[in-house]
Amino acid sequence: AITYGQVEPGGLVDVITKQPLPEQRISGEARYGTFDDSLLLLDWSQPLSDNAGVRVVASSQDAESFRDFTDINRDTIAISGKFNLTSALQLDLAYEYRDESGPLDRGTITVNTPNGTEVINDLIDIPIERRFGEEFEVFETEFDFYEANLAYAFNDDWTFKFSLAREESTANDLQARPQAALIFDADSTLITPSGFFSRAPSQQELGQALTGLFDDPTDQVFLARRVDGSRNRQTEVTYFNAVVTGEAETGSLNHKLSFGVDYRDLESSRFFIINPTADGVPTIFGGGGPLFDISNPVFGNLISSTSIDGLDLIEATTEDVGIFINDYIELNDRLGLLVGVRYDEFDLGDGTNTLDKQDELSPQVAINYKLAETASVFASYSEAFEPNSAVNELIGATVPFEPEESEQLEIGVKAEFFNGKLQTTAAIYDIERTNVLTLENGLPVLIDGQESQGVELTVVGQPIPGLNIVAGYAYTDAEISETAITPRNVAENTFNLWGSYEWQAGALEGLGIGSGVFFIDDRFGDNDGDLVLDSYTLLDASIWYTLGVGGGDSGKTVRFQLSAKNLTDEEYYSASGGDLRINIGTPRTVFGSVSFDF
Repeated sequence: AITYGQVEPGGLVDVITKQPLPEQRISGEARYGTFDDSLLLLDWSQPLSDNAGVRVVASSQDAESFRDFTDINRDTIAISGKFNLTSALQLDLAYEYRDESGPLDRGTITVNTPNGTEVINDLIDIPIERRFGEEFEVFETEFDFYEANLAYAFNDDWTFKFSLAREESTANDLQARPQAALIFDADSTLITPSGFFSRAPSQQELGQALTGLFDDPTDQVFLARRVDGSRNRQTEVTYFNAVVTGEAETGSLNHKLSFGVDYRDLESSRFFIINPTADGVPTIFGGGGPLFDISNPVFGNLISSTSIDGLDLIEATTEDVGIFINDYIELNDRLGLLVGVRYDEFDLGDGTNTLDKQDELSPQVAINYKLAETASVFASYSEAFEPNSAVNELIGATVPFEPEESEQLEIGVKAEFFNGKLQTTAAIYDIERTNVLTLENGLPVLIDGQESQGVELTVVGQPIPGLNIVAGYAYTDAEISETAITPRNVAENTFNLWGSYEWQAGALEGLGIGSGVFFIDDRFGDNDGDLVLDSYTLLDASIWYTLGVGGGDSGKTVRFQLSAKNLTDEEYYSASGGDLRINIGTPRTVFGSVSFDF
């Protein structure tokens, strides 16, 4: 948070994109799998000289899904260049383009029963492929990202880095958004087979349907939906970051310093459409058309106009400025101390007026002690700050909230084995957060406070040639401060293990097998503790054969691979976004691929 700013506690993952290589390399993959999922990937790196090179990575995916009327398309190209202008000056340039389209699948819903809140799919027979949406639903986006990084080494100890980036994107979405679930007795004739009311219902009848219990398998369950979406969404973001890093000595102490400034400016605009109610249908939370019978669905009877005539343009602007400094002090050969501080300023506007101004000072301190050349213990304390704003999907407008502030204390140990080929980490932590913003059925909800403590263990490496291991375990004890209830989607125990082995010699040389297991414990599906999502275990497996081509030690290979995910076809719910948004886990999928590396 000190260096990169405005992130949630727990740190972040530093993802390094693919960079040009010093030697020529071309690789690619063709993959096809369940649900007509096809992928083509090409990765080409080409030196231009001893001091320059380019790399192009492109992919195209066309897939369906286990869910009805779902077609997913993703096309991506990323181009990067590396130029050593002098021995001390390096310039990196990059461009990325993405074009994606797919539906907005909100999964399934819950209902109230005499036994509490339950997922409707567990109560009545609903095919896993059935969506509660419409065929016209879609989210389309085009994304352009430009980046330039300039690094200059003043000497062996001090370096200056300047980064400039520009993001431009356009998007459109249209969806049949669930507004409420209504329950009617089996013998009720108030709703026609096509979802229209046979007569005008009384307020009492509507109230009973909205608050009723599902207590008989023959009960009728309907969804009130409306058609809405953001049209002509335009987003432009400009970033820059300037950092100086280096080393200096004060007496017997060595300082590793990093200080800099970053800036982000975001401008977005869009139209938010809400389609009118169909004739003869009462308005329920905004209306939008006939009710949807989840057991006997009728599709295609919702109004799905995309006209923006007469709508006001919704604009939003944010401007962030951050200044930070870090000093890692080597007190002796074994003991190191890190101190740092960051100052943030944040402005949120609507294109004309300033809606909110926030600023914060965030300190950090950490200590590291080297037990041996391959093992260290550490402890850290840090504070973080993140502005809060969200789109209220009922009105399609950006709403500011009080910023999230957090404190984190962590103690752990890191160690290496097998000459550094196997890395292990164990840590315990305590995090306290205030003003936690979450979405409940698309509406922003602010939680005053949230606390979590836990233990994390990880093992990653290749202890012997050909054998790869990735393992992790996390125990999390989290609760919402006001209610002492565990937040939704937070499992007390999670575990993952993946192991693979490829024979390095002999008759089986090039043959590889791998398998992995992922376990997630019971979780609440809401923040009230009413809905429980059961634990689940996923098993993945893979087998491949790597064939050397070109003879000798050319390093050129072709690989044939067969992989399966969720091998046991486990039925599960991966997450909850509220009682109208329960994600349905993907059933067993199988993929075959051919790849090459020349």
